[in-house]
Amino acid sequence: VANRLRIEPLAPSDADQFVAYRRDSEIARYQSWDADYSREQALELIQSQEGVLLPAQGHWLQLALHHLETGELVGDLALHALEGEAKRFEIGFTISRANQRKGFAKEALTGLLDYLVANQAVEGFIATPDSRNQGSIGLLLSLGFIQDPSKSWIEQFKGETVTVYFFERA
Repeated sequence: VANRLRIEPLAPSDADQFVAYRRDSEIARYQSWDADYSREQALELIQSQEGVLLPAQGHWLQLALHHLETGELVGDLALHALEGEAKRFEIGFTISRANQRKGFAKEALTGLLDYLVANQAVEGFIATPDSRNQGSIGLLLSLGFIQDPSKSWIEQFKGETVTVYFFERA
């Protein structure tokens, strides 16, 4: 699917690297987890998704991004099967700080989105980045996502008032 990466289910052997970047406060700032994310939480998540290739409606699936040459876990993709929308998914992505700005997220997302359209007849995608996360917004725009300001919202998140942008791609 991708040239430098293998996209596959997270495995117990990924737990330490997964926890390391989830504990990075700059990464956790924009995500649903906190920087005190534990190894036990990681193993519970990994075990709960064992054998899942596509998430059931209303559920999320984390997919590992392993560097082909080194085997390193450089990040993960999140795929959310939208409730009541069989052919649309929400996407998310996290790249460890050491691996950001190397094109890994774009490479992996391009491969995943192309696969889902071609092999699972997926008809569309959404993403909801924090408005302060300019790197993620730029990536979504580069992948052909279009912002819909009428669907964006303001919320309290981790003690801050934030605007969440809504992006779509057919």
